[in-house]
Amino acid sequence: MIKFLKELGELRKKEEVNLEPIPDGWLRERRYQRAECDLNGRYFHRDRWYPAKVITIGAGGAFVAGRYHKIKTDDLVHLVFDLEGKSISTISRVVWPNPKKLKNRTGFPYPPGFAVEFEKISGDSRADIDQFVKKSLRILRALVHELARLEPDRERISRLFLDMRPGDSTHLNHIRKIVKQEFRLFRLRKTDALR
Repeated sequence: MIKFLKELGELRKKEEVNLEPIPDGWLRERRYQRAECDLNGRYFHRDRWYPAKVITIGAGGAFVAGRYHKIKTDDLVHLVFDLEGKSISTISRVVWPNPKKLKNRTGFPYPPGFAVEFEKISGDSRADIDQFVKKSLRILRALVHELARLEPDRERISRLFLDMRPGDSTHLNHIRKIVKQEFRLFRLRKTDALR
């Protein structure tokens, strides 16, 4: 994908094709698996703390949804968020800001916010994030397997789903919809990372 994006950039220069600009951060290769999440957090930028939600996370970085406060690429932010009862604190570099709702080439709608790469993070915190992502993906695969069976075990499905998304509805149709969306997005992101 990186090669494709670079070629597209060269094509724009040569033929002046009128396409939306590709954020520079998308050109950076991802080294870690990522998972969807809904983690409460806050970030410090320009002498103020702002509330935020971490909606995608991996051991190397995250996407932070929140009000856009004139954040630019390469700005440093102090990001703090809760992960399964632990407080994770990082100094992070903004890879690409997103001032408005935006759909990337795979169709995943990013809300206003910014993507960050963790610059300073403890080894334990990085390991906790990696373990969280692997657990989330393992649960997602187990849910997909269970939902595909001829006679799915509703109790097991509810238990697995609540491990992944505590406090969410356990109606089977809702679970199927969420699992289908998350598994599709995981496959699309995995495909993007391989390109």
